[in-house]
Amino acid sequence: MGTAFILASFSTQIWQLVLTQGIMYGSAASFPYILGVTVPLQWIKRRRGLALAVVYLGSGLGGMWISLLTRTCIETMGRQWSNRILGCIMIVLGVGLSPLIIARRAAKQRPGKLIDFSVVTEWRFMFIAAAGFFAMGPNTIPYLLMPTYVADVLEEHSKLGSSLVTIINVSGIFGRFLAGMLADRFGPVNILIIWVFLAAFSQLGIWLPFTSVPAVIASAALFGVAGAAIVGMLLNALSQLFGVSRITYISGLIYMTYSISSLIVAQTTSLMLDTVGHGTDYTWPIVYTGMLLMVAFVILIVFKFKISRQLTYIV
Repeated sequence: MGTAFILASFSTQIWQLVLTQGIMYGSAASFPYILGVTVPLQWIKRRRGLALAVVYLGSGLGGMWISLLTRTCIETMGRQWSNRILGCIMIVLGVGLSPLIIARRAAKQRPGKLIDFSVVTEWRFMFIAAAGFFAMGPNTIPYLLMPTYVADVLEEHSKLGSSLVTIINVSGIFGRFLAGMLADRFGPVNILIIWVFLAAFSQLGIWLPFTSVPAVIASAALFGVAGAAIVGMLLNALSQLFGVSRITYISGLIYMTYSISSLIVAQTTSLMLDTVGHGTDYTWPIVYTGMLLMVAFVILIVFKFKISRQLTYIV
């Protein structure tokens, strides 16, 4: 990952950025992310929601300080040296901390299949994967649209746009901890349903009808609380439903779904903004993002009642 950023600093053409920060960085970033999230689940049986919240705390804190550092470096040293500094930080931290990630191995465990597609045919996985497809795809849209929205529609300073990203990351820290603690008490699927609805409400109930700076700040904060915890709650639910023996492989399938969904949603949202919105009308991209989250909400409701029709059932 660090090498990708360093090589990107010497890029002078678009294809070079696609190769370095796109393919090279994207391929490398998937390995430590999945291992960093799934390995702790192998060691912890109780309070898995809280454990995942602590793990994702690093994501929130990292997103907070890296956005501030990047903005400061770009303003003072330019894009090239910003990429080099970030690349060196990634190499030092990655090489230094990687030996601390130790997977738990069960005694006398038979080696399993390298690729096992049997889980794909299980209805519980299909429901979670479908919900994840519609919920995780829009997860990056506020990060992309809100900074340009405040400049194009609200005509505010560009620093507000980067501050919104920081607000999402900071509020995400609180959202992950709260979701993790509640999931341990009421079940990850139950909390996931509420969090997906709150993420949809942040788009359709706050950002869409109110065109003002306080509204977009409130939307960013609520989306950070709810949206940031969705991925962790999905993994927590999968560990509860399938156990931890296959969680690394299953989470890889979920993140593959995440990648495909994010690519499709980002491209369609951008196309919608350019064609229907003519680059300045964000109405339909916001509606699109919120409706995708509502589809995920409905899928999770059906999944919940397919397991049990009792509203208080912990799942």
